[in-house]
Amino acid sequence: MKRSSVLFRLLGSMAIIVFAITCASAPHRDVQFVGPDFQVEIERYQNMLDSNLTYLERNSEQFGIDKLDQFQMLDRKAKADIILVWASVLDYMAHLDLIRYTHNDFYTNITTDFNFDSFINYYWAFLVQNSRAVHFIHIVDRNEALQTILNEGYPEYGLEANTYSQFKTHFLNVKQAAEFAALQIIYRDQRPDINPYYSRIAMLEGYTTSLGIDYGVRLTLKNAQTIIEDQSFAWWFPIQKNFAEWVGHVRVFREGDNLISSQNIEDIQSQLQPGDVLFQRREWYMTNAGIPGYWTHAAFYVGDSLGRAQYFDSDSVRSWVQAEGVESGSFEELLEKTYPAAYANNMLQDDSLQNQTVIEAIGRGVVFQSLPASLSCDGLGVVRPRLSIADKAESIYHAFQYYGRGYDFNFDFLTDSSLVCSELIYKSLEPGNEFGGVPFKTTFVAGRVMTPVNLMVKQFDQEHDSIGLDFVLFYDGIEYESVSVPRDEAAFRDSWRRLGFYQSIPSDKLLMDGD
Repeated sequence: MKRSSVLFRLLGSMAIIVFAITCASAPHRDVQFVGPDFQVEIERYQNMLDSNLTYLERNSEQFGIDKLDQFQMLDRKAKADIILVWASVLDYMAHLDLIRYTHNDFYTNITTDFNFDSFINYYWAFLVQNSRAVHFIHIVDRNEALQTILNEGYPEYGLEANTYSQFKTHFLNVKQAAEFAALQIIYRDQRPDINPYYSRIAMLEGYTTSLGIDYGVRLTLKNAQTIIEDQSFAWWFPIQKNFAEWVGHVRVFREGDNLISSQNIEDIQSQLQPGDVLFQRREWYMTNAGIPGYWTHAAFYVGDSLGRAQYFDSDSVRSWVQAEGVESGSFEELLEKTYPAAYANNMLQDDSLQNQTVIEAIGRGVVFQSLPASLSCDGLGVVRPRLSIADKAESIYHAFQYYGRGYDFNFDFLTDSSLVCSELIYKSLEPGNEFGGVPFKTTFVAGRVMTPVNLMVKQFDQEHDSIGLDFVLFYDGIEYESVSVPRDEAAFRDSWRRLGFYQSIPSDKLLMDGD
């Protein structure tokens, strides 16, 4: 690729930061759950949605939206860009839905026990969601070809056909106008004399009204409460029906509890071998927003010294180690001699589950962690490089060299001084010289070379026979049952197609609701 797209130049840096924060926020031992600051998140989503809209407007000729009532075909690059914008918009809309759901109880007693803080989160999320949705529709509908493109199915983003039509039906609807009017009345009746949200809400209301969303609907306070209490007016997510009904049974944000249990971890440990790659999924993390794709974190299982000594007890490993200058041929001696600090931190404990057997890049840098600490997640996929025993040893040798380096918030694979989670995997297994390795693909974002974790799983699925990876296990989180259960290889290979939000909804609750 000779150049990155204009989209990536304008949006890529922000997307990279969001992606980097998601990997960096992977939980580790002694880190306590802290609930989200919803107002910070709403503002972040608003800014990211605005960046998408700004990109479209600044590149209107590229997308055939510089004039009304056009039909302009897009080239391959422009089509890829508009699809990425569309997927990103839907992802932020979904997270705004979650915030609205989390604060939907403000109306239970408007006159006697009104929770203004909860209301303002709901109303603010509603205004951002609706104003940006209608603005997006106004832009897209200038070019009829874009409507056709966005109505196609894109499984890599979890999008079924006709999603855009349903998006329009929902947001260009008198129900939305009625809810807007109802929320305005409640806000004006309940807002405090000293209102820190005045300017922000006034600006958003003006933006929303200027787009024609209000439709002239006017209501009394009593009627406003009735409308807000009507579930048909609340929440929308374009690829899942009955969302509000289902999510009402979910303990949202779970406060640090993970679907992968301690028993799961014991079972998983018994199946792992040094050199395995761990793909992880954590639900309900607000930082998942803006990253189309299910898998968001990766780690590398390197085992402990005792297990490696047994596993790598082979003539081929001894020969390779001797070629590296260690006469005994001991792989453990090579690691300790070459990377003493890393080796000391890859400690051996009496309790095997507490051994620091996983190396990964998180917010505090490239570290070793115990399996329970690393697997504080909800979904897990494990693949095994199809390598010789000597090449597996060499991949671990490569990983050890990165211990202690910082986390790469710039998300640039071309630098080695700091790394992001997928970069550690990529570079530990990168083929070279006589090392077979695994040829993971890279892509360009904002001029930076990177490999999203979800792309790794996609490559495993689509290039299964040639990529050199074998399936080991897949634990799939089921939110409504509060468990993570084993699935087969076919389910894992299909998992990259999931959208990165609310993926634990049972299959009978999927897809789609046009209201």
